[in-house]
Amino acid sequence: MHHCFLILLSVILFVANAYAGDMPGSRDHPEILRVTGSEILGFEYNEYDAANFLKEDGGKKLTVINPEGKRTRILYLAKPGDTPLMVQKNYDVALRDLGEANEIYSCKNAGCKSHLLATTLWTRNTMVPTEGLTHPFYLLGFSHNFTSPAYRYAEVTTDSARYHVGVFAAAIAANNPNKNHRERVVILVEVLEVGDFEATLEFVDASEMQQQIAESGHVALYGIQFDHDKATLRPESKETIAEIVKALKSASTLQLYVVGHTDDVGSLTYNQNLSLKRANTVVEELVTAGIERSRLTALGVGPAAPVSSNEMEAGRAKNRRVELVRRRVAD
Repeated sequence: MHHCFLILLSVILFVANAYAGDMPGSRDHPEILRVTGSEILGFEYNEYDAANFLKEDGGKKLTVINPEGKRTRILYLAKPGDTPLMVQKNYDVALRDLGEANEIYSCKNAGCKSHLLATTLWTRNTMVPTEGLTHPFYLLGFSHNFTSPAYRYAEVTTDSARYHVGVFAAAIAANNPNKNHRERVVILVEVLEVGDFEATLEFVDASEMQQQIAESGHVALYGIQFDHDKATLRPESKETIAEIVKALKSASTLQLYVVGHTDDVGSLTYNQNLSLKRANTVVEELVTAGIERSRLTALGVGPAAPVSSNEMEAGRAKNRRVELVRRRVAD
């Protein structure tokens, strides 16, 4: 039996070749390739996003975890004759070959909860963008749309990276609305390469500050960086502070509110206090550089004025900022 299994694996070796039936613009993950003969029905890649993986939280209750980093999701259609278990076994081998694999959760057949996909992996909001499917949601949207499900979620550590990998395989039911894929196996692969968010927000110089304040009454500055959960300026903030000084010295009547903003991680009171402390730090830096204190007023609004969603780090990074707001000069 063991000999037969090895032969089976050798027949379904992973390959990196693209197929004519692949969704335009799609591709395999560079580290976790497709099973031979499969084609790509759906694909999505995000440079930074939160993924969805399932694990057991004590007992048999399933919970969702959302690590963040480079996220790749691919929906494959296996060649005729492949089974979900066969596919899953091959991905097991692929993950072990990639690095040190630690299985977090797995299930198959009746052991997979009926709501496994419908509430998490394949909802109308989370399904992978596809091409060529007449009814993409109904491919996997309900448990009666497929049979023989198998799911595995593992963390894989290599010499240079750490990955979260989820693989769901199932046979499309004989009565599925997607007639061309009935009784074929579909494979939903999600790969998350763990990484920190790197802000790529534009540096604002003195002239741009003045222009934005003149046009809209305020300017958001992302070049002012603080130590984590502190009001201590990082060294890289000096350049932006110098530009604020330059802007204020060239516009001698300009008065400003220096407003600290945070994300919504932590309590409201904590974030309000932190944002005010950070605003005061900026004011003190400007006063030290020769700006009259009377021209500056520090305010801290915490998470009350977000410019992006706080659900992901990319959005939280945009919300953590200092804004300069024009203060009307008293008559």
